[in-house]
Amino acid sequence: MSGFLKRLFGGSEGHKRRANSATIATSEDLGRIERELEKLGGGRDAARLLNRAGDLYLVKGERQNALKRYGDAIDAYLQSGEYDNAMAVCRKIIRVVPEVIRTRRTLAWLCLGKGFLEIAREHIDAYTRASIEADLEPLAVQHLLLMAQYVDQSDFREFLAEQLIDLGDKDAADRVREGNAEARVRAAGWSPVVFAAMLTPEELRQAATDGVEIQAPTEEAAAAERFNSILIDPETGSLKTPIPPSGKKKSS
Repeated sequence: MSGFLKRLFGGSEGHKRRANSATIATSEDLGRIERELEKLGGGRDAARLLNRAGDLYLVKGERQNALKRYGDAIDAYLQSGEYDNAMAVCRKIIRVVPEVIRTRRTLAWLCLGKGFLEIAREHIDAYTRASIEADLEPLAVQHLLLMAQYVDQSDFREFLAEQLIDLGDKDAADRVREGNAEARVRAAGWSPVVFAAMLTPEELRQAATDGVEIQAPTEEAAAAERFNSILIDPETGSLKTPIPPSGKKKSS
């Protein structure tokens, strides 16, 4: 009987051979994808290949490589205007690694762009908690202040103020409560969402260190396509203020 079962199922050696074959096939697929990505550079096709590469790295058990490619896929989808696909990849990452920080706030921004304010609250709250756990409160403050430039609903602004207090910045919370969303930022549509979602931790950290409150792109900036991100001067290591949008010093 045991001989029959081994022949039927292949036994442990057969299982190992099949697993090794699957691993080799996955590696070959990844090699083809990575070579193709070098040719494409960016765009929708690159985004789909990056997403597929993330899946394959996950199959191989290489979680960090998977997260890197998923993150690249999100950026490529954002740049291509495929916001639903970007949201789908964000949700995939959160299922795999619930404690992620940047993906949570990217998904929150995408929900704001879609007008899904209640769902955005959940992701912002998770983002705030994760930022506190990782001692990244100043970076989270920058994003919540950007959100306050974009969202005009009073109850949501109060929610943002409460989150800012949890992050330890009462002054920022007071400014959100006393201020209003920027009409020119609202008029820029998805541009502020993509701008904020693609800010890197290094850019946020530099802005926080320099005491700069990052300004979201306005309708005029979006029309002129004169924004990409906050840039760090490689020679001085200091913040380059983009034009537009411009950074403004926090009030003391």
